[in-house]
Amino acid sequence: MKRVRNRLFREVFSPALRVFRSTLLDDPDVAALRAWAAALDRALTRDELGATTREVALASCTATWFDIAGADPKRVLLYLHGGAFVIETPRLHSAFVSRLARDAGLHALMPHYRLAPEHPFPAAPDDALAAYRWLLAEGFCASDIVVGGDSAGGNLALGLLQRAEHEGLPLPACALAISPLTDGAFSGDSIRRNDGVDPMFTARGFEKLAPLYLPDAASRRQPLASPLFGRLENMPPLLLTVGSSELLLDDSVRFAQRCASAELQVWHDMPHVFPLFDFLPEALEVRRSMARFIAHSLHVLHLAQAHPPTLLDDTHGTEIQRLA
Repeated sequence: MKRVRNRLFREVFSPALRVFRSTLLDDPDVAALRAWAAALDRALTRDELGATTREVALASCTATWFDIAGADPKRVLLYLHGGAFVIETPRLHSAFVSRLARDAGLHALMPHYRLAPEHPFPAAPDDALAAYRWLLAEGFCASDIVVGGDSAGGNLALGLLQRAEHEGLPLPACALAISPLTDGAFSGDSIRRNDGVDPMFTARGFEKLAPLYLPDAASRRQPLASPLFGRLENMPPLLLTVGSSELLLDDSVRFAQRCASAELQVWHDMPHVFPLFDFLPEALEVRRSMARFIAHSLHVLHLAQAHPPTLLDDTHGTEIQRLA
């Protein structure tokens, strides 16, 4: 039965992506895009979450809190959903967040940040920061927080890391970004090289979507909109996951080249945000890889905190503790 279900989902999946691409090419009508997203959300998502959820209030939006059975009560995943900054698929993303949190042994928080064009930039980054501040105010240590996101949410996750550092907030233990948009100016070569190959997006579609979120074209290269152009020297461990056929492939490749703490995984011929679709065998494989990355990052960080390195003063022979 599962094999039949997986085959049927595969047969529905690619045509559904092509419908989205055609809708976007014809006209970036937000109502039509949201109707398509709602239909896909219902069609591709099972009802069971494997988590108990509740709604929490943030500064300017709400968020879903995921209680994961057996998870470490002190550790949490802050996940920022994708949707080109204009749509939301709450069932699809809730299912993925609950699976990833369960695999990693974390609870989770997913903000329902304000969407464009009703709320253009910087409303979504402001809501991402508010969610991070909420977790800190609730008593979670930054070293026990994992930040993640896909597509537009990957953009928000990477921007959040830079903004937290700029505002003097402690950085999270690590971060995940799935098919992130890192360059709002769309200057990566894969935007043109994979145009017509990517089953979900086209270069022309990107150019139509961009003004909905960033009406001012001059702002597209500022770091909060394009994390690729920010300061990346002090970033925590990052795992970037992307498909080889994506328009946004080079957004991840160039980010990894600039960020010393980033690990890049390029999956052959996988579509945009493929880890979210659990009927794909590769989705399970990459999710387990993410869980291992989280576990390793948390272990290394807490080991370093428990046993800070020391320096030996050559003049006096005294041991000096290195302070962070």
